[in-house]
Amino acid sequence: MKKKVQFLRGAVFAAILFAAVLSCGGGGDGGDSPNLLGAGWTPEYAIGDTGPGGGKIFYVSAAGFPSNGKTCHYLEANGGADLGPLPWATEAYKSINIAGALGWDIGMGYANTTAITTVDPGATAARACKNYNDGGLNDWFLPSRDELNELYLHKNVIGDSIQTYWSSTHSLPENALIDRFNIGGNIVAAVKTEQHSVRAIRAF
Repeated sequence: MKKKVQFLRGAVFAAILFAAVLSCGGGGDGGDSPNLLGAGWTPEYAIGDTGPGGGKIFYVSAAGFPSNGKTCHYLEANGGADLGPLPWATEAYKSINIAGALGWDIGMGYANTTAITTVDPGATAARACKNYNDGGLNDWFLPSRDELNELYLHKNVIGDSIQTYWSSTHSLPENALIDRFNIGGNIVAAVKTEQHSVRAIRAF
């Protein structure tokens, strides 16, 4: 009788454990589990699709990420030609540290761009993105380091693999980060008055 009770207890525990694994998406496909992250969210776009601004979707997140005061699921890059080459800063601000433009993460590009253009209103790379309005939308910005890296990983959607692009991520007072698409997506610091290509993106 004692062995039977122990067996039943073990069976119940195994069933509970199995149910817990299923509820957490334990099937494991390596992506965001629809049960654990983004529950109830249905994607409208896939990578490579044309977005609301007429650009190309290059990042999709079921979990979502914060940007411009809202939860977003997509990043869209401007279609057609890039907006450069342009310098990151004007001559007067080439050695000025912009503390509000240090964000690296996905979702930080909009805040970085706002900080750059607030401190240096003539900052041409950030200003070109901020003024971009394809699709009648005015929420474009210069991507952060991690946002730009995602664009490198899906560079085929914009048909560009040979340019060096500015990010909106500040480094040292004289430097900001660039992503060298032509050298395996190598991210390095560059002098802010150098001219590099610019790609506007938006989050929604």
